[in-house]
Amino acid sequence: MELLVVVIIIATIASLLLPALAQARERARAAACRNNMHQLALGILMYADENTDYFPWPGDVDRDLRPDWVFGGQPDTFPNNPEKWRSSGFGFHAESGSIFTYVTSLPRVERSVYLQGGSPSGYERENANLFYPVYFCPSTGPLGKALRVTYSMNGKLDADVLLSNGRHTSDRGVQTTAVVDPLQKILLVNEDPAAMRNASFYPSGSGITGNFVVHSGRINVGFTDGHVENLKNRKVLEIQKANQAKFWFDPY
Repeated sequence: MELLVVVIIIATIASLLLPALAQARERARAAACRNNMHQLALGILMYADENTDYFPWPGDVDRDLRPDWVFGGQPDTFPNNPEKWRSSGFGFHAESGSIFTYVTSLPRVERSVYLQGGSPSGYERENANLFYPVYFCPSTGPLGKALRVTYSMNGKLDADVLLSNGRHTSDRGVQTTAVVDPLQKILLVNEDPAAMRNASFYPSGSGITGNFVVHSGRINVGFTDGHVENLKNRKVLEIQKANQAKFWFDPY
């Protein structure tokens, strides 16, 4: 009888402790994510400092241009099919992005043009699953690891983009010194991996369908001054609306 009581007590204590342990693990993952995002933000600002203050380009599905911060969009978009995750067309390639050397101290890997729907080069077939932890949010799990990059750069920092005020960014993009209120302008978003189609984030794009809850109902967001904040899912959806997006995403 006494043994049964002890077992019940231990089971009760365990049931109380397990949620707390799970929360502690998630807080640790969220902290690691913030650290990764901060390193990426610093890498972006270092790149800009050596490139007459111009941010790298967010990039898009159909481009492989030197200023792009990360290479690649997904010709294969199968977030619900793990069997497709090892495809050479799945995910994004950090090692060919313009900031790669700034955050890893490794040489950037030049790539052939790989347009959406095209055939992968030999390099892409052989290195489809190269993985660098600084580009990865540990709370995004196996899908995030398969994507290899789980952060997206603000698409409104791209070259020749139409802004809410009717202006276009220049054909070279946006200079850090031109950003109005850098404390509020978004630089990086800790995306929902199921909604990612490239490593750029346009308000009301594919991200509007995202569920930004990877850190206990929140995600990390980096800003153009280099700091990182933790925002609720509801807030991330709200700031994508037209009346708010211009304040959060448009650089000027």
